[in-house]
Amino acid sequence: MKATPLPKQGNRPTGDPRRPDPVPAQTLRQRYEAATFSLFEHFPVIDGWLAEHVHDLWQQIRQEDDELFRLRQLGVPERTYQAKLDAFLRLCEQAERLYYDAQPAELSLPPLAEGERVAVYYELADGSLHKVSEGDE
Repeated sequence: MKATPLPKQGNRPTGDPRRPDPVPAQTLRQRYEAATFSLFEHFPVIDGWLAEHVHDLWQQIRQEDDELFRLRQLGVPERTYQAKLDAFLRLCEQAERLYYDAQPAELSLPPLAEGERVAVYYELADGSLHKVSEGDE
């Protein structure tokens, strides 16, 4: 029986060529932070609303976020992580749509007709009102 010679020290294969190399956790964290940066400004309000009104979606978002953390710690291949991150972002977009669709109409002002004016009243610390209108400028 003929033995198969071992590869020389410098020619040793580094892994399965079909399987992508793992990515450092720091690289995946940076990818996560870049992808979710725009959520930090307004998503905490949406998150609170979801917890009360659409608990199943809120829970799913929490689980996906936890899974992303786990995948970062494992240093999974970039393609695997990106697919999970894309799914997470789709859930966040769905949550935003649900939140804004559920908001009452009084949160938005109707368009002004020609010649109509708007005034804003501020209540001052002493309890008095201060009127600011277009004509005051």
